[in-house]
Amino acid sequence: MGKKEKGKETGAPAGTPGKKGRQAAGPEREGFPKWLPPVLYGAVTLLLFRRFVFSGEMLLGQDTLSLGLVARDFFAQALKSGVFPLWNPVILGGTPFLDSLAGGDSLYPTSILLVLMEPFRALGWKLVLHVFGAGLFAYGWIRALGRSREAALLSGLAYLLAPFMVTLVYPGHDGKLFVTALTPLLFWAVERALVAGRLRAFGGMALVIGLVILTTHFQQAYFLFGAVGVYALVRVALLWRAGLSPRLSAARFATFLAFSFLGAGIAGIQLLPAVSYVTEHSRRTATTTQATEEGSVAYSSSWSLHPEEVASLIVPEFAGNSAGGAEWATGTYWGRNVFKLNHEYAGLVVLLLAVLSFFGAAGRGIRLTFAGVGGVALLFALGAHTPVWRVFYELLPGISLFRAPSISAFLFGFAAVTLMAYGVDRVLGLGEPGTPSPRSEGEKKSKTPIMRQDRGMVWFLAGSSVFFLFGAAMASSGVLTSIWTSSFYADITPAKTQALARAQEFIGQGFFLATVLSALTLLLVLGALKRKITPLLWVLGVGVLVTVDLGRVDHAFIQTLAYQDWERLDPNIQFLREQKETQEPFRVLAMGGNNDGQDVKPGLYGLDLAAGHHPNDLARYRELIGMVGSGIPSNFFDPETGGLQLPLLSTLNVRYVIWPVHRYGGLPQGEVVMATTLGNNQVYEAVYEIPTLPRARLVQRAVVLSDSEVVPYIISDQYRPLEEVVLTEEPSIPLSGGIGTGEVRWLEKGLNRLRLEVESDAPALLLLAENWYPAWKAEVGGEEVPVLRANHSLRAVPVPSGRSAVEVYYDKSTLGGPLLVSLVSLLLVCGALIGRPKWGVGPAEGGARPEKEGDLLVPEGAP
Repeated sequence: MGKKEKGKETGAPAGTPGKKGRQAAGPEREGFPKWLPPVLYGAVTLLLFRRFVFSGEMLLGQDTLSLGLVARDFFAQALKSGVFPLWNPVILGGTPFLDSLAGGDSLYPTSILLVLMEPFRALGWKLVLHVFGAGLFAYGWIRALGRSREAALLSGLAYLLAPFMVTLVYPGHDGKLFVTALTPLLFWAVERALVAGRLRAFGGMALVIGLVILTTHFQQAYFLFGAVGVYALVRVALLWRAGLSPRLSAARFATFLAFSFLGAGIAGIQLLPAVSYVTEHSRRTATTTQATEEGSVAYSSSWSLHPEEVASLIVPEFAGNSAGGAEWATGTYWGRNVFKLNHEYAGLVVLLLAVLSFFGAAGRGIRLTFAGVGGVALLFALGAHTPVWRVFYELLPGISLFRAPSISAFLFGFAAVTLMAYGVDRVLGLGEPGTPSPRSEGEKKSKTPIMRQDRGMVWFLAGSSVFFLFGAAMASSGVLTSIWTSSFYADITPAKTQALARAQEFIGQGFFLATVLSALTLLLVLGALKRKITPLLWVLGVGVLVTVDLGRVDHAFIQTLAYQDWERLDPNIQFLREQKETQEPFRVLAMGGNNDGQDVKPGLYGLDLAAGHHPNDLARYRELIGMVGSGIPSNFFDPETGGLQLPLLSTLNVRYVIWPVHRYGGLPQGEVVMATTLGNNQVYEAVYEIPTLPRARLVQRAVVLSDSEVVPYIISDQYRPLEEVVLTEEPSIPLSGGIGTGEVRWLEKGLNRLRLEVESDAPALLLLAENWYPAWKAEVGGEEVPVLRANHSLRAVPVPSGRSAVEVYYDKSTLGGPLLVSLVSLLLVCGALIGRPKWGVGPAEGGARPEKEGDLLVPEGAP
């Protein structure tokens, strides 16, 4: 058997590259112009996001409003002032900026948009550009597999419109969207590197890996890298079967691993500090590294897909949604999670064409690989519903650090789009040599019976149409959901039952539309098989079906917000901003908004918040304020009276409380200094001023307790915040134990550095109501002194008697190691990129030329 036939049989359509090391990029024949994909994808993207692109509004994302905008605006303002922030003091007492991923994708290339336009517009444009890029990347990936331009055009369109990516806009999950958009680019880069064997190609792959990590969605990146690793292993095996020697096959896989590590190294400046922080200091340690086995399992399996969401992969209306951008997605989510703001739908037409790839299409090895990857990803996404997730949880490191197994569903969608391309070529008779090809013009005009090997496709599509028609009848009568809830969902709650009742009408409509889509796909396939439809018209017809099928889902999740109206100052915020200009530093407890204590919007105006929302804030601070998950900071309130715990609030320098009077009535403590009212002159929200302590003050008495005793003591009646500080070790200087006298004057309050002048009548501790973190260092009179962890989560600096200059700074040298890793990795990758184009790992012809001893890294054409 010749090598070309062997390559085809092993499912390696691009496994035997073309001449001079160029990778096969699909059948070359007359067709649409090469400029069509970017123009088409650009037009579809503009149409999809028209309400944002052609307006001055904000692209609405729920997490964007709750944190994303505040963090990105903070970052943008810091950069414009000439400072790269290493610490964000705004939310929850302060968090490290890079380590805690406070700015999300702050080192990702599209962050440059934050300084080129208003941040609220930049956040939207980043998403739009990635959706457009996703289409182009998918097109290139499909062509790299040797598929036709028709298949690549349709697959790129399907990926651009894929709801499993586009619907991430509404929840504001930009990191997930970025990784999803980069997925075909990474697979494309890996395919090119493994097949061509050139160091330049491996260098390009490493850059893409670095980009994926810099999105800072490490969980989705982890899933993607796992799938890419599986693909690389299979691809090398296929190359070996196609004729590449075992030695060179192993060398290419080893080079793939080496450059994968270099890619991770490029992102080391972001990755290494974040990994250390999340496993040691983040609030997530409470549910991961420090949790019980039962608690860790419950956390890691939470927010998985459920059987209802699986059914929604075929009929998107089935489980309903909470996004509210369309009637079918408004209060109709009856699944088992608390709410649902995105969708994992890949498209019915896409899935149907993906199944057709298994009726004799080329590339068997690759098709089976992606069927396996997609199937495992879907089973993993189901969490505890199947044993697959638990196997990965027990065997793979890192899985226990993550929650939301449903995130892995993007790999199911990507696999479906990839298989769709093979299905398109199977129907049109395009692809590898030996695949059925279009008949001559004379044959097209004659009555052409369907070939025997094509009948299976027709029967499958006909059966699908009948199935969906039967489902439409069952769903419209309510029988389907009645059987479903009694068989699979017996513990459905009354609230979810009401949501199901609202969804009932749309479930029936969804099954009817699925019937129409399936039937039209059947007609198009019949027309192509009988040569009644030209390939161009067939592609146009399928393109319309794909656009209608996916666009109807996307529409509900692309919403805009009149930012100027939302951002407009209310009298309470205006008052607090004015106080900030004239007073010493203070914090605000913002209990307004929709979630008690989670409101971060005041941070957008430069106000430091004692509470708020952050996915990776400091664990000790959360323990201090008594906040669990997205709950209220319970230690701020007296459990018996409901009033404020003034000692703790004053310790944290909280001077003002924004209180929702309309919801809870007035506070028993503090003085109302400003309020907003409703139309009937009733108070809506009020600003209370409460007694507090300075952000920086001197203390001469220390109480030493164990870690577990500190927080109970601070919230007890024994605690005297004005007179004492609570430590877990004896201070390094002798303290008098008295109240003492002294003065603290602020000289500079920067993001990465604080400068103060202190005068004390005796040795004391300078207590800063700022969160402690190991990277903070201090100098007193030019000499380094320790920064003690005080009051469980704050900083204390020992100072001598007399006058002292104190500087507390974020030690940049803590990032020196990660920065060095990034620079060295980038230098090595750049060396591969700018090196001689023909240098690579073995011959690009898949082992066609004789192999020399030591021929692992050779220039092409070497003797």
